[in-house]
Amino acid sequence: MSLTKQFAAAIRVIRRQRGLEYEDLADVSVRAHIGALEQGNANPSLDKLVNLAAALDFDPVALLAICVALRDGNTPDQALERAHAQLGDFKHLGGIKQLASEYAGNELVKRRSGKPANNENAEAVKRLKSEGLSQAEICKALGLSKSTVHRYWQKD
Repeated sequence: MSLTKQFAAAIRVIRRQRGLEYEDLADVSVRAHIGALEQGNANPSLDKLVNLAAALDFDPVALLAICVALRDGNTPDQALERAHAQLGDFKHLGGIKQLASEYAGNELVKRRSGKPANNENAEAVKRLKSEGLSQAEICKALGLSKSTVHRYWQKD
């Protein structure tokens, strides 16, 4: 779900609160693009969002919380409380440690191209194949596409 309109409203208010004009944000983007963002006619990239927040001297997490709260019809505090709870779950499930295996030394860790294999599905295909089921039967039993079952079938 797009946050374009909510982002437009938030940056309008923040820019006015800061007493800034489009020209004050020239380091972030051209005037026409700032105008398009404030009209809700353009989607910012994540980098643009962070750079614009910095130019507005406003925390990007707070900016996003405002946008999500507007979309959901609640307050930024409620959006941040939900986010805080999800961060707790993320940490509890080992997400912080897992991040170290995906992002190290300010670089995204390279991985093989293509979609990562689903080991559970691969094992299930292998098991059902050993039980004598056909590829078609495995597709039906696991709810997987023919190509996925075929790929796992061939790896065995």
